[in-house]
Amino acid sequence: MMTDVLLYRRLYEKLKGDILSGHYREGDLLPSENMLKNTWHITRSTIRRALLELEKEGYIMRKQGKGSVVLPLRRRTLGLLSVKGFTQVVGEQKQPVRTVMIKKPMITLFPEPFFYPVSPAEKEAGCIFLKRLRCVGEDPVMLESTYISNIDLPDFIHTPFVNGSLFETLNRVYRIEITKVEEDLRAVAAGPSESRWLVVPQGRPLLHILLRFFTSRKDVLVYSSLLCNTENYSVGNIL
Repeated sequence: MMTDVLLYRRLYEKLKGDILSGHYREGDLLPSENMLKNTWHITRSTIRRALLELEKEGYIMRKQGKGSVVLPLRRRTLGLLSVKGFTQVVGEQKQPVRTVMIKKPMITLFPEPFFYPVSPAEKEAGCIFLKRLRCVGEDPVMLESTYISNIDLPDFIHTPFVNGSLFETLNRVYRIEITKVEEDLRAVAAGPSESRWLVVPQGRPLLHILLRFFTSRKDVLVYSSLLCNTENYSVGNIL
């Protein structure tokens, strides 16, 4: 038997998808609670939980005596092109952050070819690699592959991230601060992996951001490859 949590998620995703696809447009009313109850055969509390989530995320406004009115879609700027990490940037905007660790930190060689030139010392030492899915609320917005120069970072792969943040961990545990960032932006099409993780159709345009972070230790750099779904969120520079 399907739990209330799964039923709520299914209804939430269905209504949200109908709004994003244009089935419901600005000013339209969503089906009433009675209609949803009869169609989905679920409790009012489950329906209200899904509607509350849509309201919190800015898709609808619930008006007493009228129902759930669809609001204009807006693109929310994340401001990711900065020396701050995703967790700090999004958290400062009072938005919920969720991270799915796809590949835990592991020591490996830098891929060849690599998207930025690496020094001989970096090439010899290899890198610490991790891959994460970054979400704002329940929205997957970014697929992030990160490579850190594996130079004098003892036990890094076994160190829990401080407050879920890579940059905060580097700062607090290893006394390494991010000082500057370089970026390269381009458009790419979503392949099978990106489609699955970002929940977009294959071929959907994505923003591909390549970042090189310089740190207070000249021998340690952080490189990131970000594949961003900008359908609901734009990426801006907050510096």
